[in-house]
Amino acid sequence: MRKNHGGRIRALGRAIAAAMIVSASGCGADPEPSARATARPELSASKLLADLGDPVAVLIVTGQQEGHFEPCGCSRGQAGGLLRRSNLVERLRAAGRPTVLIDLGGLADDPASARGGPEHAAIRFRFAAEALAILRYDAIAIAPDDLKLGAGRALEIFRDRLGPETKLVATNVQPAETHRSIVRPSRIVQAGPIRLGLTAVVDPAAMAAVSPDVRPHLPTIQSPDDSLPAVLADLESRSDFQVLMVQGPPDLAARLASAFPGFEIVVATSEGETPRTRRPEFLNDGRTTLVSVGRKGMYVGAFAFGDAPEHRPRYRLLTLDDRYDGPGSIKERIPDAYRAALRSARLVEEAPQHPAPGGANYVGALTCRSCHPKTYERWAATPHARAFESILRDPRPDVVFDPDCVACHTTGFGVSSGWRSREATPQLAGNQCENCHGPGSRHVEKPDDRPLQKVMAIGDDRARGRLCARCHDHDNAPGFDPAQRWSQIVHDRLDPHPTVASP
Repeated sequence: MRKNHGGRIRALGRAIAAAMIVSASGCGADPEPSARATARPELSASKLLADLGDPVAVLIVTGQQEGHFEPCGCSRGQAGGLLRRSNLVERLRAAGRPTVLIDLGGLADDPASARGGPEHAAIRFRFAAEALAILRYDAIAIAPDDLKLGAGRALEIFRDRLGPETKLVATNVQPAETHRSIVRPSRIVQAGPIRLGLTAVVDPAAMAAVSPDVRPHLPTIQSPDDSLPAVLADLESRSDFQVLMVQGPPDLAARLASAFPGFEIVVATSEGETPRTRRPEFLNDGRTTLVSVGRKGMYVGAFAFGDAPEHRPRYRLLTLDDRYDGPGSIKERIPDAYRAALRSARLVEEAPQHPAPGGANYVGALTCRSCHPKTYERWAATPHARAFESILRDPRPDVVFDPDCVACHTTGFGVSSGWRSREATPQLAGNQCENCHGPGSRHVEKPDDRPLQKVMAIGDDRARGRLCARCHDHDNAPGFDPAQRWSQIVHDRLDPHPTVASP
């Protein structure tokens, strides 16, 4: 046995827009097919991790996927996706690289914020767990958001998808007796000549922040400081490198890394969509490597181990861009089945609807045209007007039944009187006036109401940017600059009626 060597409009308008166009994985950057990027040639197996030499084993680190299965495809430069991850992993294995996979948890987003409601989050969680099983993950940490589905339900999904040999690890989580066998303190995994000791902890503060209606059913949580010593000692005696996943913020991960220097690799959650830094942090005089891999599955961390166990593994943060497009078992088994499940569950038609402040209803752009004809013509010439048609043309089946896509390609989704379906609300197809100005029924009734006009005005550049970012966010529209794009949609004072001072 090798010796271990250290081891997220003002008043009415803004509130409506905020409730209506929440940021998530839906399309929304540029719905025109011409905006789809021409893929670069995929990386050959021989070039994967080529700058890391000729590793004898590879550790792939993922986490905080938050229901993001694949880039929506609406803009250039989108990163991430389980399909690309599958392609990377399977090419590594085909090239003869012994590869270990670990995940920090956070497979689905909070059920309270899922656009299609709690069942939307549950479906995403189920398919994400199945994807990890297809890729043969070796260890998965427990995340508080995953348990918000219901601790028992989440653990049973893990068990049913991952198989009888549990892959869930946590030193400080003790489920109810009926689910106790699903979680284990640690795992030892052989990767070529390297033995990796894998474990995880959950931040008790994060678990305590879970809503009161869920909290009574959560597992018992122990302090990581109390649970780690025995597990670390065991791993040090049986493995060459010890790996700790921390379902908690970077400062907690850094503190635990310092308190338990036997862990050579420590993985922390990311507070933003991108990691705080692409480079690892070295602690304990360089013996411990602290990393995070961002959110929404856009990045993958890769550790390459050499044949000398006393040497620290080399690390790269990989961006899952179009170089990793290609075939893979995930592509064959997950995306189409996932969207078919969304359609079967009628998540768009029956999505929760928040009440619109002020009691206004959506009327559709054709109603706006009667008083704002030139403004309507300006809008009709933009891709926003054709946003719904773009997802109808999407070659992937059932995209129109995905709440994440519909939210940015229709008007008022998620708000009362907003989009429901092509049959029920055809007048609200596309990204129309009311997505930014708020539902217009009160304005139609009282077009000369100046206070209401002011409410429906968007405001300054900062307010414009916030509205755009609801759909044109980092993962759907990388590098999107509202200031640069504003000239393409601005429609200030095109009509003589002084209803709204700015678009």
